[in-house]
Amino acid sequence: MRYRLAQAADLPACLDLFDRNGRCLLSPRVREQLPRLWSDWLAQDRRAPKSFAVWEDLRTPHQPRMEAIGTSHFVRDEVYDELMRSPQPYLLDRLYRMELDGHRPFLDQRETARANAGEGLSLVMPLYLQREHDLTHPDSQRLMPLGPAAWYFCHAGYNVRRLIGEVYGRPAGAYMAAGGFQLAHTFEAPSDLSPDSEPHQHVLDRAHQPPGAINALSLWLLHPQTPVFGLPPSQQTVAIYALQGDTDRAIAARLGISADAVKQAWRGILKAVSTHMPDLCNDTTGATAEGTTPVRGAEHRRVVIEYLRQHMEELRPWTATHQSRAMPSLAQATTKNP
Repeated sequence: MRYRLAQAADLPACLDLFDRNGRCLLSPRVREQLPRLWSDWLAQDRRAPKSFAVWEDLRTPHQPRMEAIGTSHFVRDEVYDELMRSPQPYLLDRLYRMELDGHRPFLDQRETARANAGEGLSLVMPLYLQREHDLTHPDSQRLMPLGPAAWYFCHAGYNVRRLIGEVYGRPAGAYMAAGGFQLAHTFEAPSDLSPDSEPHQHVLDRAHQPPGAINALSLWLLHPQTPVFGLPPSQQTVAIYALQGDTDRAIAARLGISADAVKQAWRGILKAVSTHMPDLCNDTTGATAEGTTPVRGAEHRRVVIEYLRQHMEELRPWTATHQSRAMPSLAQATTKNP
């Protein structure tokens, strides 16, 4: 079992799992437009990986089987305020109705960077569905350790000041509460749905955290560190996909760029690390003589990847001007390195 970020080729399997689970209800108009909404979202600004995660079982014959899907969005503060002021079930349907009506509930990359550098972001997690809804099922048990890991991968390092998410059924609601989320709303499910289908909405808000509270959620989300390296979006994107195990060739194919452009991005990342944190790739164990040449090549990259895995703030947009640093974009790199 593993998690990774979704691609356009995953959408048929995602839609099949969505319909088979059947607990996240959508209006007919939203369900009809769902393939286009997801496809358009994934196609927007390839430099910005989307928080659309899939979990798959690699042991199934022929091809991996989709086991779960989850999405999250940064939304405008007034949208979040409306969700809290007038609670209704099925957050996904509500957000996408706003989008279809032209209200633009979601932040774009520049707006995300600006809020991330300011007071913080409002996050909505409108969807998490599993193939096996029963949390005691062996497949669900195998998924559980990967849930927090995927959560960290998608959200850690962002300056999130508040969030709301929705799950379905009492066991799932209890699982969220045990993880530190606060129950905000519980709704009745239609009588024709499967048992344990009622929507539960949970929240987390920096303003409501007790002083000195220490838990994984508050440490990861509500108190992010400030990035040091100042990586531009093109380099951040390459590093994020490397963190999920993609090869340079796979990254190039996903982003529609050349392999040379990916290598150029890595050169920029390693240069930034060497400039701001020169000791990162030196031997810190004392096992080698003083003055030893720092590690290079693949080993250097491995050390940097592991550091970035622990410091996801380096891979998040922080200011609006950060989006337009005087660094070559992936598209420019592709042009220069056909």
